[in-house]
Amino acid sequence: MNLLRLSMMGLGVAFLVSGCGGSRINSKVDLSRMGPSMNAKRYANLEKIAATDLKCAEELTPDYLGENQYQMSGCGTEGIYELRCRMGQCSWVPDVRARAQLDLGCARAQLKTSRLDPVTVGVTGCGKRASYRALGSVYGLTWTLNSAVTEDAEAAATPTLE
Repeated sequence: MNLLRLSMMGLGVAFLVSGCGGSRINSKVDLSRMGPSMNAKRYANLEKIAATDLKCAEELTPDYLGENQYQMSGCGTEGIYELRCRMGQCSWVPDVRARAQLDLGCARAQLKTSRLDPVTVGVTGCGKRASYRALGSVYGLTWTLNSAVTEDAEAAATPTLE
């Protein structure tokens, strides 16, 4: 009889540990296709950050871009987030375009980014360009303007018809 109780208790613990005990993860998202560093807790955190950033209360659609970068889409907009981990501590790097749209006076959808080095990103859009540097620690990164906002040379060279 004790063996039966012990096996039932072991089975119950196994269900709880495996996540069958009422996990709140979005069942529509296949975490196995979301990169090696993703788990349910990190995905829930990403959803929360993206919903606030994108001002979207609807369900967001994730897309894994590779190299721990994720695109979250919903409410007619999208954002790109990067998961950076160091010695088991991970944090989400926000979309640099959220900061750049203020400095460049340009809608997020019109901004293009290019990685210059691991902590610096160039942003172009609406005939302007600037570079941004990620500052902070593993527990929280933010983007700061790292150059003057300048007119894009390609936009300045193109004549306008009036």
